[in-house]
Amino acid sequence: MNATQRAFESLLDRHFSTALADNPVWANHTGLRAGEGRLGRATLSHLQRQQKRRCQTLAALDALNPRELSNEQHLDRLALRAMLNMECEEFSRGKHELEPGALDTVLNLLQHELLRSDDEPARARKNILGVLRATPRFLAEDAAVVTRPERVWRKVMQQTYGGAGSLFDAVDTFLARAGGSLSPARTAAARAASQTYHDTVMARPLAPEGSFAIGAEAMQRRVREQIGLDYTLAEIETLALGEAVRVRALLDAACRKFGKGRTVEEIISKARAGWNPGADLPAVYRAETKRVADGFRAAKAVTFPQGDELQVRLVPEFMRHLYPTAAYSSPGAFEKRQRGIFWVNDLSLTKTTEAEKLAERQQHFGLSLTAAHEAYPGHHLQFVTANRHPRKWRRLFAHAVFYEGWTLWCEQMMVDLRIDRTPWLRIQQLHDALWRVNRILVDLRLQTGRYSYEQAAAHLRKHLGFTKARSEAEINWYSASPTVPMSYWLGRLENERLRERLVVGRGWSLQQFNDWLLSFGTIPQAWIEKHGLE
Repeated sequence: MNATQRAFESLLDRHFSTALADNPVWANHTGLRAGEGRLGRATLSHLQRQQKRRCQTLAALDALNPRELSNEQHLDRLALRAMLNMECEEFSRGKHELEPGALDTVLNLLQHELLRSDDEPARARKNILGVLRATPRFLAEDAAVVTRPERVWRKVMQQTYGGAGSLFDAVDTFLARAGGSLSPARTAAARAASQTYHDTVMARPLAPEGSFAIGAEAMQRRVREQIGLDYTLAEIETLALGEAVRVRALLDAACRKFGKGRTVEEIISKARAGWNPGADLPAVYRAETKRVADGFRAAKAVTFPQGDELQVRLVPEFMRHLYPTAAYSSPGAFEKRQRGIFWVNDLSLTKTTEAEKLAERQQHFGLSLTAAHEAYPGHHLQFVTANRHPRKWRRLFAHAVFYEGWTLWCEQMMVDLRIDRTPWLRIQQLHDALWRVNRILVDLRLQTGRYSYEQAAAHLRKHLGFTKARSEAEINWYSASPTVPMSYWLGRLENERLRERLVVGRGWSLQQFNDWLLSFGTIPQAWIEKHGLE
């Protein structure tokens, strides 16, 4: 290593070591024990110190000659700068004043520890008691900072508060089994602090409508730094409009094979109505996950990790309102045990009649695509691979253009490789693709102020047939995650573009291509292409 390369490595170590120490919640989720049972601080002075540290890191980065860095260091440089610029921008526009997210932080951390309690109850109990002890202070600090809540984010906070009771009940149940006289008092104090937080935020004057939008200039910067593309916003809109026409034409052609005038909704509804998975949904998911994984192995599409673990679990009652039909929880970047959890949300358990139960189970129709997306070779395989990257801090970068683009790429391979030969599979895959294409338009227009919240939700209802509740749930998370919704399809297109260059153009095998792509971690494909090809 030359002097510049050594200085860069020291800069990475210094920044992340300090950032993780300042944010124990983040440290805990990465798998570092030093963060367990702690909530950190949420005061304005603490946030200001973090901002000062970011600015100092950016200045130190500017003082290094980029021509003297290695290719791998260039990838870390781009990812670090993107992370810091986004965090600095969020602080400068006062997101901390707008977003009442502290209650969500507390509940997510308690949920994280409850999940740990199955295997390590003593460790989980200690950590939960630590979190409960810090909750009143943490929520009070954040409530003092949230001076002008954004109305959409306040609504999300209300929904979070509405589900807090069931999670605290689950905590009480676990602690009662684990024993300890302090448990009821600490849970009661955390419940009271949650209500105070809710009431305080609700009493604050609202920010102007649409304050969640970051604006065109910031959106353009994020397209470049989070997605890695040099497209203008106008070019992205043109791309999305063209993709909507192209995908719709493919979908219409696929539907015509089922009879003249048949719509995708009619075809899928008929197939769903004839599907009965039985009462044990987790067992069905386990079998389908194995079948899909075996299919990809047989096709030699990608190298599977060794020593990882994937558990298919039923969503517990206190988490049912948080998940759709299925979801995935990845292991921490530094966890020794690389165990992912594939959650199955069986709402039939909440119904009484057999007809109602069957209708809920049928919502899981098409789960082979879900298995490819969430498990193998989707999120689980990708994150486990990324978590073993030899460059320690690379594991902490998580660009949606890669991890969501990868999952849609897995869905496409599922169809192309005929892992599942069900005749309606391509229709479902294209229907979902059209949804992801429309996300680009909504994300772009929402964050630049061209769409109001209501207009964005109406777009999804008009073009995709979403219900009012589903469309608003989508826009709720779009509002807080600029460029993430558009990352799904843009990432999928980037994978296809690189496949054309390397598999078609250079004669690489599909496995060679996918392994190469996964070997760089979770960063934009365009950066990998620039610095990862010899």
